[in-house]
Amino acid sequence: MFKKPTGVYFSKEQQSFYEFISEDNQVTMQSVAGKKSPIDFLMDESYPVWLLRHSLGKDMGEENYSSLSEEDYITDKRNKVLGLHQKSGVLKDLNFRGLKVPCSDTSYSHAVGPIHAGIIEPGHFRFVVEGETVRHLTIRLGFQKRDIQDLIKSQSPERVMHFSETISGDTSVAYATAFSRIYEKAAGISLSKDVEIFRSLLLETERIAIHIGDLGGLSEDIGYYPLFGVCATDRGAALGLMETWTGNRFGKAAVRPGGVRTNQRISAKDAKLAFGALKKIFLKNVQPQIERALKDSTIKERLQGCGTVSEENVHKHGFVGQVARMAGIPQDLRLKDAAYPNWKLLPFKEEHHHFSGDAWARFYLRYREIQQSLEWMETQIESLDWEKLWSPEQVESTYKKLSLTPGIHFEAVEGWRGPVLVALEIGPDGSLVDSYIRDPSVLNWHALELAIRGELIGDFPLNNKSFNLSYVGFDL
Repeated sequence: MFKKPTGVYFSKEQQSFYEFISEDNQVTMQSVAGKKSPIDFLMDESYPVWLLRHSLGKDMGEENYSSLSEEDYITDKRNKVLGLHQKSGVLKDLNFRGLKVPCSDTSYSHAVGPIHAGIIEPGHFRFVVEGETVRHLTIRLGFQKRDIQDLIKSQSPERVMHFSETISGDTSVAYATAFSRIYEKAAGISLSKDVEIFRSLLLETERIAIHIGDLGGLSEDIGYYPLFGVCATDRGAALGLMETWTGNRFGKAAVRPGGVRTNQRISAKDAKLAFGALKKIFLKNVQPQIERALKDSTIKERLQGCGTVSEENVHKHGFVGQVARMAGIPQDLRLKDAAYPNWKLLPFKEEHHHFSGDAWARFYLRYREIQQSLEWMETQIESLDWEKLWSPEQVESTYKKLSLTPGIHFEAVEGWRGPVLVALEIGPDGSLVDSYIRDPSVLNWHALELAIRGELIGDFPLNNKSFNLSYVGFDL
């Protein structure tokens, strides 16, 4: 059974460590006894190093490993790499402050970034390459640290909710849902089943939009333009459904503590029927091109066996969400989420040959998850009371007057990349004392580092795109 620490939070107020454990498709929180410093966690092999550096690390300046031998630098043996991650008993953070790596006489060091060729978020990728083969990759982000966790301190739920949707803009609904659930839990608010399920419909619409776009991006990267062209345009069908239901193409300002804002410019009947357009466009335009691509021998040769992450490494490093599922591991918080009635796993065992942890698996998983989401959405749409959902709700009057129970409250929501984990520490007066925010990319960036080892340097863009991890979700 998959059991792994998936988050660590130090409460300055209580001077105590808390850990979040992922087990049996649920996340639980507990205080940590017997550990008094970040180094105590680093010495414990059950805690992923990259998680600890993100959660507990401090700015220690430039990372200079040039005095080490190449073999000592690229090793995965924890007892040998402890020195890479701490200095004078302080755990280093994962923000880029300069990075120097050793190279043997047969290798060279190759840097990419921080300015991205596609003019997206900045990141520093430092390769150790032998000939055309990548021996090692070190990823450092932190170029656009936005201080979100400082900005939301002492803020009202109304202000905090706006910030929640900027943590990672392509995951706005997932983060808004996590934050809303925390405030609802702290205030003792219960939602109707219809509202809970409608939020899940928005989460799945977010997932479908990104997956279609990613399938197009992967196709473009390998020069398969029939699918790229269709996905580039018909991703708009999912975004259009989101706008029809919420008034915003990315679902922003829709999910709020106490309820959900619906688009009052349309009728409940039109809202219910709107899903049909997305399903029709996918079945008519997108799915045939995906199935055509899956049969193409050139695409198989390009993707199969490229950038593999093993099941063993998923368990060892605590990779989550898509990265776990593409390796055939049935990890999915929706299975235990009351807002996802009758949710079923994909047939990982029956289709094990498609879930082998490589770029092909990441391509195929997106396709199957779109199908899975559409099928589930269709069954739930028929069960909802759309007239009640579309009656104007005074969401603002609810969350502007919340009476919050002090303490540390947390929530984990299965976003399209994987579980977004949020904990809010609320003070006696109801104000926000501190927070812990762990995007799935915090753990999964290391999966990309592992996937590219042994691959050609020219395959890095393809593998990077196949993961589509969040820079901004890391740079809080």
